[in-house]
Amino acid sequence: MTESNQEGYRTLGWILNKSEQGLFLAVAEEGIQKEIVNIYRNGLVGIYDYKRHPGEYSFPLLQEWVTTLPQIKTFLIVNFHLALQNENSVKRLNFSRDMLEGLGRNFIFLVPPYMDDRLAVEAYDFYSFLKLRVTFHDYKAKAEKEEELPAEEPVAEEEGGWKPEELKQKMAEAYRLIEEAGDEYDQAHYDKSEKLLLKARGIKEKLLGTEHLEIAEINCDLAGVYKSQGKYHEAQNLYKKSLLIREKILGEEHPSTAASYHNLAGILASQGKYQEAENLYKKSLLIREKILGEEHPSTAASYHNLAGVYQSQGKYQEAENLYRKSLLISEKIQGEEHPDTAASYHNLAGVYQSQGKYQEAENLYKKSLLICEKILGEEHPDTAASYHNLAGVYKSQGKYQEAENLYKKSLLIREKILGEEHPDTAANYNNLAGVYKSQGKYQEAENLYKKSLLIREKILGEEHPDTAANYNNLAGVYKSQGKYQEAENLYKKSLLIREKILGEEHPDTAASYHNL
Repeated sequence: MTESNQEGYRTLGWILNKSEQGLFLAVAEEGIQKEIVNIYRNGLVGIYDYKRHPGEYSFPLLQEWVTTLPQIKTFLIVNFHLALQNENSVKRLNFSRDMLEGLGRNFIFLVPPYMDDRLAVEAYDFYSFLKLRVTFHDYKAKAEKEEELPAEEPVAEEEGGWKPEELKQKMAEAYRLIEEAGDEYDQAHYDKSEKLLLKARGIKEKLLGTEHLEIAEINCDLAGVYKSQGKYHEAQNLYKKSLLIREKILGEEHPSTAASYHNLAGILASQGKYQEAENLYKKSLLIREKILGEEHPSTAASYHNLAGVYQSQGKYQEAENLYRKSLLISEKIQGEEHPDTAASYHNLAGVYQSQGKYQEAENLYKKSLLICEKILGEEHPDTAASYHNLAGVYKSQGKYQEAENLYKKSLLIREKILGEEHPDTAANYNNLAGVYKSQGKYQEAENLYKKSLLIREKILGEEHPDTAANYNNLAGVYKSQGKYQEAENLYKKSLLIREKILGEEHPDTAASYHNL
């Protein structure tokens, strides 16, 4: 069995949350360095990657970069071995050890194992200043060694294609495009991210073929973009393609395969296929607990998303328990001011809201919102979600004006970033309509319910729980206007879907029985 990296992540969490300043070394192969970057990239952590900024180590350049980020106290210096390719760069590192420490920040230098050995001998002055040395294990390398997989090398082009000397340059271009796509995705620029990933995939498929692990990885990234755009069918197809490659090459019990089960489960949950999603989340969770350990960020993500499926099924206690478990890990490893931690506050608040615990829900939604505004900015889909759901708590408490203002604020962001025909935008129309209905503004409510319904029928289909909710809510407006036959028809339509998808004992199904 591969070794767990949870101890390493616990140590990184301690540095992020507890350490005031110091120099640290994280020993990790490049694949694990990438995993670490993906986990921390959206938090209050500075990341300097020598793959993206090639050149020898220079303290003045590092100091100049650090001073541009006064609010950041922890910095990850990734692929640091690339900056230490000659004797002079190592000497400069030794000489600058006091100056690095004098910056009063936490610096975590990430290097592969061979460079750890070299630093211990050639950079002893620097090495002696390290507060801690953290070791991470490479799951992929271990899996390939155990299964004796063939080395995955770029395929040379035949006549008429790229020449051998161009291959390295083309691969470097693909990596650059993927990095840029990730930056665009973080800023919710989904169309730009999609174009960059498609271009990178075209290069990699030409170099590596279509059944390579790197193609599986880029398909996952592209599927994530499609999911964020509400293109669930395209996302599902790509997640399945990625899963087939990973199962074939890595086997079922590998963290990357577990990630594919997890991502596919997320798409199924978005389409209201909760039982299928639950099964896949559990399959992913078992692998992650076994290989990564319970306190790994990816395991925390499994607890978090499985909780979401339980919440959608009305299993609130099970959902609350898992959200709390995920939250404890995120706070410990990624810190309170990280989007993943904010998501845990946000979704735990949703469980409280579903149980009528409005004050607890409001407090957590506000906590999540502050983090999102600080880290992601006001015009980000996650921030919009916080405005949207805090508005829901206000509505439940009868604070209609506050709710209306926040729903409108959220809606403006979603229309701008996601477009009008996105499931999240449809949810906004639906819930803003609910506020209008509660204030007796039936025509405004009816118009928005119909607008939301058209999007949901088109994107999600008629037999989706969110579409059923729309039928139910539009029926309520008809009932309030005395249009009883129209109301009855829609209540029945909503009930049939809820009985089929959610089951008879779900709270939403019970509400449909009550309305009829």
